[in-house]
Amino acid sequence: MKICISTYTFLPDIGGVATTESILAAAFVTAGHDVTVVTSAKGPMVDHGYKVARRPGPLRLARLYAGADILLLSNLSLKLFYPLLFMRRRFGLRHHSDSAARLSRSWLSSDALRRLVMRRATHFATSGFIGREIGVPHHVVHPFANPAHITPTAIAPAGDRRGALFVGRLEKEKGLLYLLERWPAVRDILGVDDLRIVGDGTLRSELEACNAPGVRYLGPLSLAETAREMGKAAYCLVPSLWEEPFGAVAIEALAAGAIVVLSNRGGLPETVGGLGFAFDPGKPGDFEAALGGARQFRNELLSSPDMQAVYEAASAKHLDQFRPERAVQKIIQAF
Repeated sequence: MKICISTYTFLPDIGGVATTESILAAAFVTAGHDVTVVTSAKGPMVDHGYKVARRPGPLRLARLYAGADILLLSNLSLKLFYPLLFMRRRFGLRHHSDSAARLSRSWLSSDALRRLVMRRATHFATSGFIGREIGVPHHVVHPFANPAHITPTAIAPAGDRRGALFVGRLEKEKGLLYLLERWPAVRDILGVDDLRIVGDGTLRSELEACNAPGVRYLGPLSLAETAREMGKAAYCLVPSLWEEPFGAVAIEALAAGAIVVLSNRGGLPETVGGLGFAFDPGKPGDFEAALGGARQFRNELLSSPDMQAVYEAASAKHLDQFRPERAVQKIIQAF
């Protein structure tokens, strides 16, 4: 089939949406389909294994949409969905956030026009949380965003893993300052000597000036390098303070074998399916309790090979539903 994926952001852009859409496009190609990605993002014309149409004009955009057997839009971008106002075709709308349920200042996003478009969409949400936020019947489809790099060779044995890891945008809403303020307690409760931080953002200069004992800033790393850091960390900390639509870092850390301590905001708890230790950032003592539970659990895993095997099997079962080929199957079945 001819698959057209329309996304406002795409490689080489950095971020969950750009990465996830590239993984989905590659999965459709692997399944034997003809894939074209349409994007309003700038970038070099490199070979991704499928066609990429960057900033196409109105006529070409309409032709690409009309010629697709399955058309998938990533969020409801005003720059990309306008041809659908004049086309009576079915399409899929992938909700990476609740943006489609909110209005912008543009006349093109008026309530009536959105309803006109949304009525013809088959809705796919990144999490049950986002599905509830958009308030329409939906399918939860989120391909695991880093399957090519989190491989057995990147994962250290449980007994060899050391320290704690933070991966993500260096922004307040990601909980970085929350974490740094509590680092002495984290160090004591988890019994770790170092906190490694991977990422980039507006707090970079503040982090580079941080002289807290044991805190090491590794900078922005490639996907492969990040996978290796996850693969040797004993714990991965995901202390987001905002309502995460999904939270790919948590599921990647779980796949890499780290014990995940994460906030209960938005769709984050769904990423680990009860296999992590969730806490409420606004509840005093809850973070510390989650850290204590994580350390006790790790100690039990290290002392019991049988328990380690059960945990690994449960993780593999949970991760299986997020394999890219599963996402492709669910999307095709929905059409």
